[in-house]
Formats: sequence, structure tokens, C-alpha cells
Amino acid sequence: MNNKKYLSGLSKFVPSGVLNNASWLLLEKGLLLGSGFLFTIVLTRYWSVSELGDYQYLLALVALLVPFSNLGLNSLVSRELVTRAEHTDVIMGTAVVLRLLGALLGGVIFSLLSIWLVAPTLQPLFFVLLFAQLSHAFGVFDYYFEAKVQSRVSAILRTCVGLSFMAVKLSCVVQGADLYTVLLLTVVEWVVLSLMWLLVYQLYHKRLKEMSWCSAQARRYLSRCGWLILSSIAAIVYLKIDQVMLGSLHSSESVAFYSLASRLSEVWYLVPGIVVASFYPSLIKAKEQNEDYQGSLQRLSDSLCWAAITIAILMSVIAPVLVPLLFGDTYLPVVAILQIHIWAGVFIFMRALFSKWLLIEDLPKYSLVTHGSGAIINLLLNSLLIPEHGALGAAWATLASYAVASYLGLFIFPKTRCMGVLMTYSLLAPVCRFRLRKRG
Repeated sequence: MNNKKYLSGLSKFVPSGVLNNASWLLLEKGLLLGSGFLFTIVLTRYWSVSELGDYQYLLALVALLVPFSNLGLNSLVSRELVTRAEHTDVIMGTAVVLRLLGALLGGVIFSLLSIWLVAPTLQPLFFVLLFAQLSHAFGVFDYYFEAKVQSRVSAILRTCVGLSFMAVKLSCVVQGADLYTVLLLTVVEWVVLSLMWLLVYQLYHKRLKEMSWCSAQARRYLSRCGWLILSSIAAIVYLKIDQVMLGSLHSSESVAFYSLASRLSEVWYLVPGIVVASFYPSLIKAKEQNEDYQGSLQRLSDSLCWAAITIAILMSVIAPVLVPLLFGDTYLPVVAILQIHIWAGVFIFMRALFSKWLLIEDLPKYSLVTHGSGAIINLLLNSLLIPEHGALGAAWATLASYAVASYLGLFIFPKTRCMGVLMTYSLLAPVCRFRLRKRG
């Protein structure tokens, strides 16, 4: 297979509107991440290392609530809207109620856990964050626009709200705002975004009031999302537990260093999510219509894998210059952490495709099994490495757990082994293509 044939195959796979959809999402993420980086840089200049660590620690704790507000429904809602569009009102209404109930349950659980996890001086602020995260349930409207391949609408909405509040927070920090002020502004931002989702959905679908609860639809969701909920919990644990454990077992300063490294690394994780989400409806149709489904998976996996490897090499090389340039010499420990953490992206990029493949193949339990194995390994390695090695230990634990959960673990089970082989071909893609050219 030469490059022209490869590109030709990929272009045939891409239907009208998909690339435009992905372009809007990439533009949105670029603008929001750019402003987010600017905000982080400003924080490193105006706040102490420990205050930045407390800020990141609280946000990491709130991030652990995401599985409760999502309930594993995201891709299920999108799939339902693609395959059963005539039932949109019931699909959306039931999803909103379930997500609200999940967010409420998560808030109650973490209110109790905060007695041990959050310092008394920060607990009132943490309770406000817990209440505000109920608004995340309305993010389900994003998947309506994803299913319609109209992510331009979602991108514009999130960008306008995000940039507006980022400008306000930047201004406040420069004028001396502390941790409390910035997080309270974040709470207002979440609430405003949820209200805007309701407004935009009404403008486009014009049936907000017709949304309704359906017990049969709820059972349909819950029968499919049980594994996905547990998988989401496992996934967020091994994504965010590092910072929580660093704050508990080491220091606020180590949380600050690790959070900056992970931010520079994880910023790239949005790319595969956007790309795969845009291709998801097409993958469903390719599977149903038997239109080069396996070839489409392989081409997409190859592209994701080598994009991640390229990014990892680039970031490893420029880290010694980039980190002090952005954050100052105080944050030089971030360099070594980043040079380890960035390589986890190779497995995360391919994992994005694997997660959608599990839904298409109706194999949700393997999402839990693989994520669960990664979470367990991450917890064990963090417990062993953080007390002695701090943030560097957390970075090694992250890399190992991602490799197991998103690649090595797939070879254990017969039904997922084919994706492990597919990922291996992606990792070896240059070698495979070289051998094919020699044969040609």
C-alpha cells in the first residue's frame, strides 16, 4: 500500500461534513486550550506553587465526579440519535434526568469523602463546586449536535462561554484574585454554559418542552451503560487519581509540578477524541453496510498512533526550553515529569478508537475490564512510587497503567485481541509499508 492509495482509502471513508465537523471542534479546542495555557502561565507568575497545587487538587477531585454526571451515556446517546432519530425527545429527556440523578449521587458521596480528602479551610469552597457540577448533566445536548454532524454549534457555544469567562478570570488574577475568587467564577461559568445548552437546543430542535422521561428508554440505557459507568469510573481514576494521591501522600508543590506536566501532555488527548467522535457515525454505517470497516479502522488507528509518537518526540526534545520559558525557573522539575508523561499519549490516542469500537461491536464490559486493570495498576504503582519519588513516580505509574489498559491488556481476551493486533500494526506501520514497497 503506497501513500496515495492510503490517502485515497481514507478520503473515501470520510463522508461529506465529517472533516468540516472535526475542523470546528479542533478550532474550538485550540482556542480554549490556548486561553487555558495563558491562564496557567499567569497563575504560575501570580500565585505561589502551593496555592497552584491546591487549585489543581480541588479540580482533580471534582473531575473524579465526571463518571457520575456522564453515566457512560455519551456515545450511547449519540448512537441512539443516529439509529432512532424519530425518538429524539424521549432519548434526550431520559438522558438528562439520568445524568442529573448521577451527578447528585456523586455529589453526596464526595461530600462525605471530603471530610478526609479536603482541608477544613477549603471544604466550603469544595461543597460549592460539588453543587455546581450538577450543571454538567446538561452537557448531554452536545451529543445531539454530534449525532447530527453539527458540532459547529457546540464548538461556537463552548468557545464563546469559555473565552468570555477566561478573560474575566485572567483580569481578576492580574488584579490579585485568590483561589476562592477564581473557583467561584468557574462555578458561574458552569451554570451559564448549562443554561446556554438549553437555549441552543431549543433554537435548533424547537422541542425542549417536548422532552420526556421514559422508563423503557431508561432501562434501555441502563442495560447498556452499566459496564460503561464502571469503566468511566476506572478511566477517570487512572487519569486524575495521580494528583489526588500526590496531594494526600506528598505535597501541594508536587501536585503543582505534576499538574503542569500533565497539562502540557494531556492537552493533546483532545485531538483523538475529536477525530474519532467525528468519524463515529461513519464507522457505525460502515459496520452495518460492510463497507471496508476493518480497513477504515486500521487507517484511522495508524494516523492516531503516529500523530501521538510525533508529538511525544517533539515535546521530549523541546521540554527543557519550553518549561522555563512558560512557567519560569521555579518549575524546572516539570521537565523530567513531562518527558515521561508525554509518551502515555501513544496509548491514549489509540484508546480513543478502541472505545468507540467496543460500542460498535456491543462489547462494553471490556471497557471496564481494561480500564479497571489500568486503574488498579495506577493505584498500586502510585502507592509505591509517590512517597519516595513524588511527581516522577506518578508519571511512571501513569505511563505503565495507560500501556496496560489501552494496549497490552487487549491481548488477554479473545474478543479484543484483534484490536491489539490492529494497534501493533499501527505501531509498526512504517516497517510494514517499507516491506510492502520492497515486495512491490
